Amino acid sequence: MALDRAQVVDAAWHILQTYGLGDLSMRRLARELGVQPGALYWHVANKQELLAVLAQRMVGPLETSSIRPAGAAGDDAAALLLVARFRSLVLAVRDGADVVSVAHALDPLGMQPVPLLVTALTSQGRSPENAETVALTLTRFTLGSVTAQQTRESMELPTATMREEFEAGVRAILA
Repeated sequence: MALDRAQVVDAAWHILQTYGLGDLSMRRLARELGVQPGALYWHVANKQELLAVLAQRMVGPLETSSIRPAGAAGDDAAALLLVARFRSLVLAVRDGADVVSVAHALDPLGMQPVPLLVTALTSQGRSPENAETVALTLTRFTLGSVTAQQTRESMELPTATMREEFEAGVRAILA
């Protein structure tokens, strides 16, 4: 049976979920698939592209989630719900913030949740420039929050107040 891109991505996803980003190397992935490392490059150009695909898989549910429509101008509830959902999706995957950060660095305006946030924020009366700045800031703040929480969890330190701190930070950014 010939190797295809879906098999490569599925195997990479399994390694990421089970062992973490530190164990996700192209050599390890090739070994898991029973192929030579060079065979992977027919399906993904490099590890950064693979991480971008994994990040898309991770945050893909945002595009189909039902975030309530924007309310009156100045109502940032939709943006708050969107970043909270984004945070949950990234938190659910071991080393998720690190993976999504790579994809975000490669395509900051195209990687979710930025496009959805820009749409939500402009529909609430913000200028496109302001919406883009706020969307990028919210995304980067969220990734930092998730990185901090995942790091604390890996060291078995308390994280009980981190969600409330995150939500307070989002409200401050939106204000």
